[in-house]
Amino acid sequence: MLISGAVSVAMAVAGTLNAIGATVRLAPAEAMRPAAPGRYKAALLERLPGVRGSVPLRMILRQMERRPWRSLLSITGVAVAVAIVVLGNFFRDAIDHIVDAQFNVTMRSDVTVWMAEAGSDSARHELARLPGVLSTESGRDVAVRFIHGPRSERGSLQGMAERPEARRIVDMDGRAALPSSTGLVMTDRLAEKLGLRVGDLVQVELLEGQVRTLQLPLEATVSEMMGLNAYIERRALNRLLGEGDVASQFALIAERGHEGELLRALKALPRVVGSFSKSLLVRNLQDISARNVRIMSTILTLFASVIAVGVVYNNARIALAERSWELASLRVLGFTRAEVSGLLLGEMAIVIGIALPLGMLMGWGLTHGLVGALKSDQFMFPVVIQPRTYAWASLAVLGAGLASALVVRRRIDQLDLVAALKTRE
Repeated sequence: MLISGAVSVAMAVAGTLNAIGATVRLAPAEAMRPAAPGRYKAALLERLPGVRGSVPLRMILRQMERRPWRSLLSITGVAVAVAIVVLGNFFRDAIDHIVDAQFNVTMRSDVTVWMAEAGSDSARHELARLPGVLSTESGRDVAVRFIHGPRSERGSLQGMAERPEARRIVDMDGRAALPSSTGLVMTDRLAEKLGLRVGDLVQVELLEGQVRTLQLPLEATVSEMMGLNAYIERRALNRLLGEGDVASQFALIAERGHEGELLRALKALPRVVGSFSKSLLVRNLQDISARNVRIMSTILTLFASVIAVGVVYNNARIALAERSWELASLRVLGFTRAEVSGLLLGEMAIVIGIALPLGMLMGWGLTHGLVGALKSDQFMFPVVIQPRTYAWASLAVLGAGLASALVVRRRIDQLDLVAALKTRE
């Protein structure tokens, strides 16, 4: 907050001092002298194909080219407003993608069950007889420490089915991977932290039961959004541990509408220490995220609208004050109010038209920068921007520009021709 306030005050003071300096340096006699006539010639933009036949468009482009810095800053300001709206609504797209990827693509099960300790895999047959259960899939998690040279990292080694269906390994691009029976499949972030490459050997120190160390090769890496995970086929894990066909967790696919009955039945099983319903988790996540994203999106959209109004309206008012003599002259020469307004508002339209695609590109870059800053060992936001986000950003800025245009058009209609045409001599 202090940095933001300091930057704002510094910019305001710098702009004020610049204006004061220009005024002080101006000689009084020169200030009282009428402005010298401008040097009129065909502007570079006028030479574009299709422009020479339109006199109003040539006038607008000539005016923009005479004040390049003002035009550039106006376009940049409106583009920043578009980028802010894109950033504010990006989180909604990212969370929707995360929910779909994690709970529809990766986790296909409806209920996940944890046992008090690893036991016989035959327990899945007991779970399969519970009301509403359509299929079961066994898994096992073992707390371990991964060691490679001087680097180490605590985590869990997850034993999965040979061809998992209820709980899969899926990367950020939606590609599914299979667990190996001879080595590890590891998330790329964990492999990077350990300094591992595919084919390297990693020490796996068991932190449960009898403490010992296994030597396993890294057979593949996968880019996941959440966690520092390592996977292996469950039966291969049991063989490495010298144990039988055991499992510690089960993924259940349930018949629609029977999850509540199934969860009540699970509470009666003494070996079950935990379970959760995917639908309840997704519903709570969506409710919380929707509220937070809605608040953030509304605030940033309001900020962006204020920026757009400030840039567009202020530039239009300045142009109106500077060119009132010209506009009044055109009215006297027979131009209608709509034609005169078009010369001023057409410049606003061109600025917004150029700023929209530029702002979308800036929003894309800003989003990538933010995702890179938020990236951590345990989580990485996917960069997903839906077309609706770009559309909403465009509508918000267009609405702000339209509101500014209506106010300026009203002032043009109320222009006092006699007062505007008076000279200062």
